Amino acid sequence: MISLFCISALSYNQPKLCPNASWNSNATTFADNNTIGTYSAGIFVNTNNTVYVANQANGQILVWFNESINPTTTIFTSSPGSMSLFVTIAGDIFIYNGANVRVEKWSLNATVAVPIMPICSACYGLFIDISDTLYCSTYFLHQVVARSVNNNGNTFTTFGTGICGNASNMLCNPVGIFVNTNFDLYVADSSNNRIQLFKSGESNATTIIINGASGTITLNGPTGVVLDADEYLFIVDCDNHRIIGSDVNGFRCVVGCFGGGPAANQLWYPYTLSFDSYGNMFVTDTSNNRIQKFILSTNSCGKYINIRFSSELKLFNLISLNL
Repeated sequence: MISLFCISALSYNQPKLCPNASWNSNATTFADNNTIGTYSAGIFVNTNNTVYVANQANGQILVWFNESINPTTTIFTSSPGSMSLFVTIAGDIFIYNGANVRVEKWSLNATVAVPIMPICSACYGLFIDISDTLYCSTYFLHQVVARSVNNNGNTFTTFGTGICGNASNMLCNPVGIFVNTNFDLYVADSSNNRIQLFKSGESNATTIIINGASGTITLNGPTGVVLDADEYLFIVDCDNHRIIGSDVNGFRCVVGCFGGGPAANQLWYPYTLSFDSYGNMFVTDTSNNRIQKFILSTNSCGKYINIRFSSELKLFNLISLNL
């Protein structure tokens, strides 16, 4: 099997996945409640395969360097209830602090946080795009708000009207967010059971059509959305206890396809998904109080494989190899 992945200056992984990509249906437990506590939701895996997890019960950020067996660093944030986090190339960790009602930045060896953005409602999703714009999905305010990390003012860009609704300019309990290098915003619009795409500069979103090769796949409370190197979607379908993936053939269940539960091939209200550089999938299995790692088992594109490189943080097709 030959697998080639996106080489990028981004802090997160976007693997190059073939249409036949598959993951071992039985996951290994990367961390359980003895390490991460109960109902931990936020996870981030960077391009060096360092794993960051928000222990929302104890107000900690746990760090595993290069997917080590045990956490190698613990940052005490004194901010219980954090649902998400984002890590930059420089290693700065952004997390919502409910006690101080703001998004904060923690450096890896810091003892004090730097306040970044005041926000009057919990961020259920966090993302920083390539222009250093910070996005926060406010679950209870039905909006995604954005502001430059370097801006100390109170000028925000908003997506959603602030009222729960299903019109193209509205959201209802948004959770996971993802912004591509073209500044297009994808939102897991959980209570509307849909993924919304706000094109750069637009306030009206397009609903991503969930049509699989064998019919329609219905989402139920999606909480996460991630794009691979070719911008195919991977969705945390929380209330259906599974992960949905897309490719040239449409949408399909990729892991957690055996109903909700505690078995190795099951999930129970998963919340967040993050890929490592090998295409393995880390999922916060929230109600099972564990992090599950699904190993990429098949990823052969056949004779020709496109390699994608990054230049000035913009991905482009460079060359094809005849293998």
